[in-house]
Amino acid sequence: MTRHLAFFHQNYPAQFGPIIQFLLEHYDTEISFYSEYVAKPLHPKVKHVSFKPDGTGSEEKDTSYFFSRYFEREARSMYGAYKAFEAHRENLPDCFIGHVGFGNLMMFHVAYPDIPTIGFFEVFYDFKEISRPEYPVPWENRLRVPLRNATQLLELEYCTKGYSPTPYQRSMFPDAYQHKLEVLFDGVDTDFYSPGQVIGNALPKTWPDGVKLVTFVSRGLESYRGFDVFMEVAHRICQRRSDVHFIIAGNPKTHYGAEMLTVKEPSFKEHVLKRHQFDLNRFHFLDWVSESALVDLFRLSDCHFYWTIPFTLSWSFFQAMAAGALICGSDTAPVQDVLVHQENGLICDPNSIDAMVEQIMEALAEPERYRPLREAARETVIANYSLPVCLPKLADFYLDKSLVPSKVHVYESC
Repeated sequence: MTRHLAFFHQNYPAQFGPIIQFLLEHYDTEISFYSEYVAKPLHPKVKHVSFKPDGTGSEEKDTSYFFSRYFEREARSMYGAYKAFEAHRENLPDCFIGHVGFGNLMMFHVAYPDIPTIGFFEVFYDFKEISRPEYPVPWENRLRVPLRNATQLLELEYCTKGYSPTPYQRSMFPDAYQHKLEVLFDGVDTDFYSPGQVIGNALPKTWPDGVKLVTFVSRGLESYRGFDVFMEVAHRICQRRSDVHFIIAGNPKTHYGAEMLTVKEPSFKEHVLKRHQFDLNRFHFLDWVSESALVDLFRLSDCHFYWTIPFTLSWSFFQAMAAGALICGSDTAPVQDVLVHQENGLICDPNSIDAMVEQIMEALAEPERYRPLREAARETVIANYSLPVCLPKLADFYLDKSLVPSKVHVYESC
């Protein structure tokens, strides 16, 4: 019997691409996908429907109430997704699935109380850990943090069940709802992200042959991912070795964090570059790069620097490990979920520039000594985070025929 699954996310296909492909290839499934944007070519067997946040209410950021701004945006998305579904539905799905942080699923609990909903719960904001001390968040922003979780708390209450990609990310959510959440990772393509020769000319090469390469990858060059920490470490390494170059991939934009509320420069990158007289001939800023370029970067890397506050783990972290890069990571809770010091990577005190410099210097000086860690990093991903391991688990989670939807009590007086 064909199972119809309806997915919701702001972007198609987001993290759902591999599991949708797997479901269509291995199960009798029908897939619908509702999104605002399309980031990759549509799968020919996926019914895609575009939606926009509803236009009623406050549309300009500066006219919405400061403390409820996020919830208002998410509520508009809820109703936009609901209207698009109603306008285009041909048959009802067996299950609604979506990223709960964008507020797309909520109204389906009321409109279709007999259809289960599965939520992807990625991050629960903690007012104690929303910034770094160097870049303090204004008091009003800290007061607002619990309100940023309003939609997710509603989804935790009303969803049938949910999942988070790592143990740390699951642990961020309230204890009262832990029983509703499982740890299920999306899966890394370990055939593509693998050790080997560089693929081709996808990676723009601006460094000389024969140098050591230390790499840094982040969606944005921001404080949450330690761009400033990396540059401080790199600057000190520059002073001690003349044959080391640094490749930085990421756009000069802050996606998370509060640094842009205090720095005067147009970007955090420009702010950080004013700290020292960096030898910029040895720093290669690539901005955003393709996946083909990214795997080449990891294959060329002599040491890959990964630093994060307690937050979500980056996709690039897993991709680098799958490609056999030697990771020097920060000793923070999310990293500890995956990386074990001197077993499949290196872990350093995130507050000690000296410790990170010394660790990377050792790795550059004795590459053969650390080769087993590279191999173990890849084996870690293959064994626990690869597509063949993760996708069957996700499919079973989605297609569980015993799902019984949580009930939403609706009163006429509402």
